[in-house]
Amino acid sequence: MRCKKCNSRLADHDLWCVECGTQTSVINNELSALKSMKKSREGIKSNVSAMVPAMGFSIITGAIPIAILTWIFARYVEYSTSVQMLLNLGLKSVLYSIFMPMLFLPFVSVCATDGYKIKLKDLLASFRNYPRYFLFSIINALYFSLIYIVCFGFPGFGSDPILRLVWIVLLNYWFAIALPAPVIMERTGLNPLKAIRMSYKHLHDLRWNIYLMSLIFILLNIFGFALLVFPALFTLSWTYFAIRDYTDLLIEYELLEYRI
Repeated sequence: MRCKKCNSRLADHDLWCVECGTQTSVINNELSALKSMKKSREGIKSNVSAMVPAMGFSIITGAIPIAILTWIFARYVEYSTSVQMLLNLGLKSVLYSIFMPMLFLPFVSVCATDGYKIKLKDLLASFRNYPRYFLFSIINALYFSLIYIVCFGFPGFGSDPILRLVWIVLLNYWFAIALPAPVIMERTGLNPLKAIRMSYKHLHDLRWNIYLMSLIFILLNIFGFALLVFPALFTLSWTYFAIRDYTDLLIEYELLEYRI
């Protein structure tokens, strides 16, 4: 492979030309998130029905309680002082973090196989990893709480309206950082904080590709849950395997250097 600009010889996995700094076609071709997602979808097609018990368990114990909590907080919980706001954010962080690991635990089973099937018994066996994913959930919840405080301010002490747009940017940017972290945790044995840090440090060149994948799956799963949950049995299983396959592809291209 050669650089289109300066014609220098490049290695197959080079993302940038070492001579002129021009981006190669690898990011948009070999590391295309859409191509990887399509490959994962083909892999799970014949196994969707076999994964219904495991996906159903994650939805019942994770997604549905989170949806109920969101409804309760939106309808019944109000605050008018800074202390009440902090208590509200702290309570949300803890309660959401109790149930969020139920949506992350399937990554343990997904990363333990080369195929495209999650069995309920394997998912139940992964409960020993609950503390790690509880910590991962707490880190995410605290980040969301922090950017909410910074961008929206305290009651009676509002922030600049432009920070509302900053909040949207920070929220979406975090999705692109955190998406590969569960697979990094499983592949490297790193704790959640180090896995997130590794994603932030090493995957900046692929950030837009990862963000595109996260945006598509967020919308697909919201749509799946909105249609009486049943489509989510497919979209959720596709999400797990697509994230695994794409992160493994990035590891194959030596973008994640680590020491266990």
